[in-house]
Amino acid sequence: MEKLIDKVSGILKAEFPSAVLELEQDAPDGKIGGFLIWRGFYGLEQIKRQRRLTRALRDRLSTSDKARLTMIFTLTPAECRMMRAEASAAD
Repeated sequence: MEKLIDKVSGILKAEFPSAVLELEQDAPDGKIGGFLIWRGFYGLEQIKRQRRLTRALRDRLSTSDKARLTMIFTLTPAECRMMRAEASAAD
């Protein structure tokens, strides 16, 4: 049986070509969350990005699989670099 994190990764790679995925599966509850970093998000508001992500997953995952998803942040490469630079500066 395919692991859920592999299933989600496959769906997102197909829907968002050339995206960088940084997904993690949390133990012990198995929840999955992380980052979807994609150039195609440039110029799109966060709500439109999340709607596109939701559409990509909605029909391809079972209700129980969807319940195991937490937040998947949608970022452009530039936003990701900025976020990491700010995190490094805070350390």
